[in-house]
This record gives sequence, structure tokens and C-alpha cells, in this order.
Amino acid sequence: MTGIGRPVPEREEETVEGTPRPIVVGVDGSRNAQQAADWAARQARGRARPLLLVHCLTWPFENRAAALAPGAHSGAEELLRTMADELGSILPRDRIDWRVEQGDPVGALCAESATAEVLVVGARGTGGVAGLLIGSTATAVAAAARCPVVVLPDDSTVLASARRSVVVGVEGHGRDDAVLEFAFTEATARGTDLVAVHVWQDAALGPGIRTVGPLLDWAAVAADEQRSLAEAIAGWREKQPDVDVREVVVRGRTAASLVAAAMTAELLVVGRPPHGPIGRLGSATHGVLHRAGCPVAVVPVSETAG
Repeated sequence: MTGIGRPVPEREEETVEGTPRPIVVGVDGSRNAQQAADWAARQARGRARPLLLVHCLTWPFENRAAALAPGAHSGAEELLRTMADELGSILPRDRIDWRVEQGDPVGALCAESATAEVLVVGARGTGGVAGLLIGSTATAVAAAARCPVVVLPDDSTVLASARRSVVVGVEGHGRDDAVLEFAFTEATARGTDLVAVHVWQDAALGPGIRTVGPLLDWAAVAADEQRSLAEAIAGWREKQPDVDVREVVVRGRTAASLVAAAMTAELLVVGRPPHGPIGRLGSATHGVLHRAGCPVAVVPVSETAG
């Protein structure tokens, strides 16, 4: 098992030593984890990628690990073997692999993220606290993983066929390429439209501007924000002309606005800001994870982006 503090290698584009990057899903036997595995299998099928199931054995008392490990390990292997067989109805069985790790699940999954295409986790596992929409493991993995992380809410309706569209949050400050690439790829794979949402609020304009708010031409400000969104996605429209894109500019709070825009979406895509302490989500991304009713993809934004 690899701890979260262990350095991980730089990611390559499509493969690791010629092998396609897998879709990795963390499973623990909970209903939410089963939903995450089903979702990940469909993701692997759509992206033509292998699927890797990862289960972590954690011990409350280290001195009990040696005595309990053999039985627990075999039980975990049986769980993963059964799950892999069931997922064979979605993805060919020879494209499904599984692994049992020991120790901290956050560390194990973050280590896997260095060579994964996408990492999928359920919002709450077997140790989840009732009343919380997202558990500590999902939050920590989304904050520290090296690849995009998809967090599935603990609700079977998130996979309902009536849901449509991929919704993506666009900052419009030159750091959106990784987020937009992921969102356009998902919209293409799903054969659905893409809703690009740019949220702004006057608080972001600074106290000096706000003091003269009544004198500002807010229509002109909104037009500037619309132009910022259009410029951010222009290149991606050209690269992916078959994707139907709808642009939405909203004046309001970022998390609440994105959650509202994604009420009937298949997937909501947001970026994880590069600034701040390592392993900490931005406030907007954190708010989206805790409030969204659909799967949320958190895409790391490079330090050098923009």
C-alpha cells in the first residue's frame, strides 16, 4: 500500500508504457460503491479503456492486522471477483482487473491516480456518516488525485436515463483547457450537448468598483463576461464541431449556480484550482461536491495553465 505522501510520477498522455490508462474505481462493498463501479464500467466501455477495481483493507489497530489479514484479504478478493463477474455484462471480462490494498484508501487511490485515465469513487462508503452528502475519503481523493476524479452521489436516480447534457464550469481566465477537454470528451462519448456555464459576481470586481456600483453599466459588465466565456471555448468549438454547445452566463454564487444548472445533467465538470495548500479544494468546487445531485468530475488544473 502506498501512502498519500509518496511522490508519484508525471502523467503521460494516453498510455503508460504502451498500455491504455485504466478507469480506476474504489469499492468497499457499499451500495454507493456498486453504483460507482457500474458507472465506471460504462465509462471504460465508452472510452475504450480497461477497468481496475481497488479495495482497501484498513485496520483500526495495527497489531490486529497480521491475525486478521489472511481471512479479510480472501474475503476482499471474493468481493472483487464477484463484482468483476457482474460487470462483465457491461464490459468484456478480460478488460476488468482488480486489486486489494492495505492501509489508507485515500493514499492508495491517489497513488493509482498517477497512471489512471479517470478515478471514480462513491460519495459515501460503508463508513459514511448519515446526513453527510459526501464522505471524507471522497473529498480527500478529489482534492489530491493526479487525474480527474468523478464522485457519484449516494442516489440511484443519478443514473436515470432521463438525464441529459454535460455541464461544465468555465472560469474564463485562461486556465480552462484541461476542464474543457474533459467536458468535450464526455459530451462526445455520450452523444449529448454541452452546457458551458460562466458564473460571475460583483464581489469579484473588488471593493473599489462596488462602491460605485450604481454608476456602472452592468449590462456592459455582463457583456464582457459573456465575451470571456465565448473566448474560452472558441478553440474547443473548432476542435469539436460536432458537439452542440450552449453558453450560459450567470451573475451569482458559483457553487449554487453550477448546481442549479446541472439539476438534470448527466455530469457536472469543474476544475480544481492549483493555488493554495496541496490537497485542498477550492470553495466553489467543495460546495459543488457537497450539493450536486449528479455525478461530479473534478479536473486538476495545471500550475502552468494560463
